[in-house]
Amino acid sequence: MQVIDFIVNQILREPSIFMGIIVLLGMLFLRKEPKDILASTLKTIVGVRLVQVAADLLINSSKPIMDMLVLRFGLQGRVADPWTGVAEGLERMADTSLVGKIGLIMVMAWLLHLLFSRFTRFKVVYLTGHIMFSDTVLVTFFIYAVTGWTDWRALALPVFLLAFYWWFWPSLMRKPLKALVGEDNLTLGHDMVFFGWLAFWIAKWTGDTRHDTEELEFPGWLSIMRDTVVSYSLIMATLYTLIGILSGPEVGAMFSGDKNYIIFSFIQGINTAAGITLLMFGVRMFLDELLPAFEGFAKVVVPGAVPAVDVPAFWAYAPQAALLGLISTLFGMLTGVMLQILLGMSYITIPGVIPLFSGGCTLGALASRYGGVRGTVIATYILGIIQVFGSIWLAEVVGFEIAGGGHMDYCTYWPALLTVIKAFTGMVN
Repeated sequence: MQVIDFIVNQILREPSIFMGIIVLLGMLFLRKEPKDILASTLKTIVGVRLVQVAADLLINSSKPIMDMLVLRFGLQGRVADPWTGVAEGLERMADTSLVGKIGLIMVMAWLLHLLFSRFTRFKVVYLTGHIMFSDTVLVTFFIYAVTGWTDWRALALPVFLLAFYWWFWPSLMRKPLKALVGEDNLTLGHDMVFFGWLAFWIAKWTGDTRHDTEELEFPGWLSIMRDTVVSYSLIMATLYTLIGILSGPEVGAMFSGDKNYIIFSFIQGINTAAGITLLMFGVRMFLDELLPAFEGFAKVVVPGAVPAVDVPAFWAYAPQAALLGLISTLFGMLTGVMLQILLGMSYITIPGVIPLFSGGCTLGALASRYGGVRGTVIATYILGIIQVFGSIWLAEVVGFEIAGGGHMDYCTYWPALLTVIKAFTGMVN
């Protein structure tokens, strides 16, 4: 168990080391020169670390702005953030033996997904280590919450469900993603692989591919918006400054310290744009090393497989679509929250920063190749509304008291599946 604990907590939960090991093995299998192996491994680790630093910057710059809004308007509800769910799930399972078996469940599920890939025609290797960990905690808690099991069934069912989820849905995403990536050498490894299919279809039904998001023409001086650094800076700085003004000096001062609350809000918007810029750079760095090295890894472990990787890897393929998706998802979330208030729901969804960026940017980029500008906007707007209501759905199914869903599959796929499992086990018991 100590070996498994070390693998889970010191390797798989540290994405830079995990990805570095995959590239190292791939380069060794390709029989590359030692200096090339060392260079690729280090570039991969540094690239992934840049992505992690950028993600921390996004969270740290966005969270106080969201907290200002919640405090100013007295919102009460479930936080649509998967990591909040991880913390609550671990706390709720603290008195059971399941907490000590999280590492075992995760390793067994990952190995089983490799077997599925090795011996079927669906070939992927799931490489998003931190998502694997959060998935393992959450799905283990979900099964415990809806069945009450703590015996071998509480281990076997999460292992199977996770292995299937990490293998089947990313495999199905390979073909539609080719329209975005241009090659069949990459697929999505995140908690929106199921809803990604719905986003494709919504964009296809509602959109028009003749109006490409990346060829979107801006009038006059707005043509500078084609520069992603400028566009993210203008939009996020304006949005966060507006939130600061709405929050007012009294609430704003609680977060801004010795800075003027409006200046503080503006800088947080600029920090968000800086985080996105750094994130894009880090993604390009590690993908340049991962994709060629993975051929060597796949040749030995799972012939014909492609890597399933984290969401930022796809934003650079359609940066304007990612931006449109982010904005449209935000408006969808706000619409959903307003509807919850108007409907008099006892709890509302408090939108999370990570699902906003991960879902909006990613599904915006994916939808763009199937629906153009209109399809991207409509699909991600609907996404925002579904995130809000789906988060409450999951909270009700599993009994979350603080957390909700967040990422799209936690608002659609998992609550639907858990509702079936809950009903079935209820009849059996």
